[in-house]
Amino acid sequence: MMSQTIPALELHQVSYKSILTNISLTIEAGKCTAIVGASGAGKSTLLRLLNRLIDQTSGKILMHGKDIQTMPIDTLRSSVMLVPQEPFLLGMTVQEAITYPLKLRGYSIDKIQSRLKEWTERLQLDHKLMSRTEVQLSVGQKQWVSIARALVTEPEILVLDEPTSALDSGRANFLLDLLRDLTPKLTVIMVNHQLDLASKWCSNLIQLHRGQLVLAQSSQSVDWQALELMLKSSVDREYENKDESEDWD
Repeated sequence: MMSQTIPALELHQVSYKSILTNISLTIEAGKCTAIVGASGAGKSTLLRLLNRLIDQTSGKILMHGKDIQTMPIDTLRSSVMLVPQEPFLLGMTVQEAITYPLKLRGYSIDKIQSRLKEWTERLQLDHKLMSRTEVQLSVGQKQWVSIARALVTEPEILVLDEPTSALDSGRANFLLDLLRDLTPKLTVIMVNHQLDLASKWCSNLIQLHRGQLVLAQSSQSVDWQALELMLKSSVDREYENKDESEDWD
């Protein structure tokens, strides 16, 4: 377990079907934690457990010491916002998609407009995109809009599945700079195959292999070169094919 004083999330012996086995770890509050591992390691499945898109088959997940199974689902998902690797705008325009979660929460029109203005400016989201729909956006633009839709709600914990996969290096660095500026008020958990980015911006590292936890420690203590070589040589295809419908890696 990673040493910390104020845990945002704690997992105790968490398993999910054949995908994850006895995962125990602690996520530090106000830090950025990277989750790495070969395809099929169970990374995306782990993320989906954190806001109960799926429920573990055994074990316990605590948020600030409280079992998330006892929390109202809307309360949990307001606090733990998940941005999937393949975002969808559900036929909405960019502006509608970004403001939709605020409307669901019953925010006033003035509050919605204020949040929209603040976060589109902070993310440097081009105003010309506001009236566009999903089919008029590139993959990278859709990813950026999905991140904006999450940040506009100002969650306690932001969970990102490969947030930089469709971004150019400049945009990726800009995003991670922004996320670093948002901590310690925001806890960030990020799956990222780009180890150069993870090593530069994340404080802690979690490594999964075939559904098991093999590493959880400070980024400063990680041998990043050895880790990169290990991941490149890993062949997890057999495990990935066990249940492709459950693991989105």
